[in-house]
Amino acid sequence: MKHLTIGVAGHVDHGKTSFVRQLTGIDTDRHPEEKRRGLSLEAGIAGWPRPDGTMAAFVDVPGHRDFLKNTIRGLQGVDIAVLMVAADDGVMPQTREHLDILTFFQVSNGIVVLSKADCVDSETLELAELEIMELTAGTFLEGKPVIRFSAINGGGREEVIAILDQAMAQCSGKPLNKPFRLWIDQIRSFSGIGTVVSGTILSGGIRVNDELHIQPGGISTRVRSLEQHGRKIDEAAAGQRIGINLHRIGMDDICRGMCLAAPGQYPPVSRFNAVIQIPPHIGERIKNRQKVKLYLGVSVHAATVKFIDSPRDETAGRRLVQMQLKKPAVVAAGDHYLVTPLNRNAIIAGGNVLELNGEKVREANKARISGRLMALQADDPAAYFAQFCQLHPGTPIDVNSLATQTIWPPKRIEEYVASGLMAKTLVELSAGKIVRVSDLEIFSRNFSDILRAAFQTKPDREPMQVLEIMHQCRPSCDEQLALMIVENLCRQEHWLKEKGGIRPADFKQRLPKDLVRVAALLQRYAEDQGVRPFSAGYFVKTATESFTMRQVERSLDFFCKTGEMIRLKNGRYLTRAAIAEIKKKVGSWIVEKGEFCLRDCKEALDFNRGIGLPVLEYLDQLGFTIKHGEGRIVANSNLNLAQ
Repeated sequence: MKHLTIGVAGHVDHGKTSFVRQLTGIDTDRHPEEKRRGLSLEAGIAGWPRPDGTMAAFVDVPGHRDFLKNTIRGLQGVDIAVLMVAADDGVMPQTREHLDILTFFQVSNGIVVLSKADCVDSETLELAELEIMELTAGTFLEGKPVIRFSAINGGGREEVIAILDQAMAQCSGKPLNKPFRLWIDQIRSFSGIGTVVSGTILSGGIRVNDELHIQPGGISTRVRSLEQHGRKIDEAAAGQRIGINLHRIGMDDICRGMCLAAPGQYPPVSRFNAVIQIPPHIGERIKNRQKVKLYLGVSVHAATVKFIDSPRDETAGRRLVQMQLKKPAVVAAGDHYLVTPLNRNAIIAGGNVLELNGEKVREANKARISGRLMALQADDPAAYFAQFCQLHPGTPIDVNSLATQTIWPPKRIEEYVASGLMAKTLVELSAGKIVRVSDLEIFSRNFSDILRAAFQTKPDREPMQVLEIMHQCRPSCDEQLALMIVENLCRQEHWLKEKGGIRPADFKQRLPKDLVRVAALLQRYAEDQGVRPFSAGYFVKTATESFTMRQVERSLDFFCKTGEMIRLKNGRYLTRAAIAEIKKKVGSWIVEKGEFCLRDCKEALDFNRGIGLPVLEYLDQLGFTIKHGEGRIVANSNLNLAQ
């Protein structure tokens, strides 16, 4: 079922309420004060089910300037507009203002109803129609039907219904594929029921018992029940006008202008980038950094207008701006807004939100932000991503986040990503995260440079860890991107993974010049020790030449990295040849005795238990032996113990 909203706008006493009553049989002036004064104070709602299954709702808005806030609340989010013009009055100030509001809200379909047609002569009707033609020229109502109508005798009723049915058939309605969101424009409390809020669902759907968040504030609540035009329902979707009974929410917890949203969606923001339109007929200009009242959804905010583009970029009163809000508000890309001065109720500008971005506009970044916004307006994702990556180099593009931060629908971004992947200009890091191939190549070169510099500076260093490379990389790089770069580098012949890090494949451990002499003596000393482990400290004390402990330790580290020596747990060292000899002796002992015990070290290897234990533990570590009771046996019966 399609759900649509029809906004009925126009000057005070131009027959809006009578028009709705004639079509639906419902009087939208329900408050006693409205009855007493004979004018609408708030937007009234009247359901209008259609034969084709479409559920329409008329929103009858106040026509008096004093109730501009309620007029804006009523007209936001309407799908079709009906502009009422009384034949005896013609076009009046609020007629034009309401048309401006509808234009700013980018309503694209509607009609003009010339009310009280039975009260004037034909010449007056023709003059009124000429006025309407002048008023609607250049707007979405230009060329749309102007229907003579009488709420008294029903004249024009059938023609209005036929045209509205046709307009509704052409209207696609609101998006279902986005998270749930609803602006609260009415709040009531009922004894035994609790708090009921009303509004039009802007996107997504909702069911009884669904969890919701009230924004700003993030208060959690649950849908106790749903109602539409007086009947209870179990679920509702975008476009429906509904009442929601909220669980454990009091009248003090909520107010008009707040937003109901799916959990985790639509967090409040303090600024957004937008396009602003200043119509020539208003005759008022907005200054940079001017403080204004901002009408957003059904809420009103104090805001500061900051120009992003330069005056020479201005086109027909259009400017790119950043709206800085005094208090955070719920905003979605694509939302429409209106601007009035702080001191009076008069619409002076309006526009739509292009992008939600935390980047504060400054002189230094105006060109970049402007370029991004122009790319959005030109529907050029490649240009937008180029600007985005300039701001966030080394950060993968989150496709899902981008769909909520910009005016592009998810489908448009998916199309761009798919074409980029096919053309090999984009690479997918993981589901929903992409990076430009050009950025990947730049960071790959940076990584290679960092690696080569590290190994040239310190040839005997350990393989370089990914986090260490990231720390040195400028600009900084996301860890997920860094891991992909490392994988790519290791698939090439000149890089290898080793010990959890990465090193050049052609890199050979080279002994620093200052260690050549000490290393030579160490090798000779180690060979002289045979199978007996030795320590760095004892070598320093007994060496024929004077060396520092640091020199000896660096040399031993080098031999361990090249595999020429091994380091035992007690800090003593053995050559590989010594280990091979020890394995041979231990293996032979096990063949002869059945096991090798710690006490056997003295007889078999000629050193005591204190020295022997780390040696035997190392053989266990190699998988050569395993503990068996008090002794050790061979770990693998297939091993050649004679080797």
